[in-house]
Amino acid sequence: MNSNSPHIVQNIFDDLGQLGLQRGDCVVVHSSYKTLGLKDHCPSDVIATFIEFLGPDGTLVMPTFTYSYCGIWNVKPFNPDTTPGSGNGILTEVLRMYPGALRSAHPTYSVAAIGKYARRITQNKEQASPLGLGSSYGEAYEVGAKVLLMGVGNSRNSMLHYAEAAAEMPYNDIPFREFWGRSALVEKDGKTTEVSLPNEFPACSANFGVADAFLAEKGLLKRGKVCEADSMLMDVQDMVTAVVERLRQEPAWLLCDNFVCEPCTLAKRRLRERGMI
Repeated sequence: MNSNSPHIVQNIFDDLGQLGLQRGDCVVVHSSYKTLGLKDHCPSDVIATFIEFLGPDGTLVMPTFTYSYCGIWNVKPFNPDTTPGSGNGILTEVLRMYPGALRSAHPTYSVAAIGKYARRITQNKEQASPLGLGSSYGEAYEVGAKVLLMGVGNSRNSMLHYAEAAAEMPYNDIPFREFWGRSALVEKDGKTTEVSLPNEFPACSANFGVADAFLAEKGLLKRGKVCEADSMLMDVQDMVTAVVERLRQEPAWLLCDNFVCEPCTLAKRRLRERGMI
């Protein structure tokens, strides 16, 4: 590798290795670009650095969620080729449009990926679980991926929703907002169509930060820096195993205590009705 290449951020390349990421890894990245503190590079340089670091046998995955639920006012129908993600950060948009990257066609929780497992992770997801078994996140779990939280905490770690599904929590069918509806709008052949969604809805993640200390205490989370960004790296399978075990012992563990949080309030009611809390 030419360390002077304008497309490679050498500090990021070095820091990824120090953190424990390896060449050939599949990694799901949740990120905040501004926390990197870069002044002489642009977002596309960050993506190029990840691709260079992971090599031809590696895979980079990022969320490109659109939340194209039919009940959201003025929502744009989902087109996997053109619809930008919503609230996932600038790096995810750069990856979505990066040459050679693929995007899944899930109308609410799509992902973008590039590398060895990109096709497996993105193909045939139109009617799949959003983040649970059979989803793109499920595929990442199956291939032994890692999760990198770069400048963000576990409150942004969507793999914890996968753990909720794997633990068969009885609240997984409760939408984040009921008015969003249980169907999505998609654009196909220039026409807008309403499609039904599986009865599984990732809900509140406000309390997912409790996983930070829990996973660190179990030795399943490595902290470090990527440039100026406080970052965390985890093995997905080990993380999910530990979280599933904790959820089965304490089913309300990941739910927040905000009394105005609709999904967590309804989830706790469901757990109480079933004698689980």
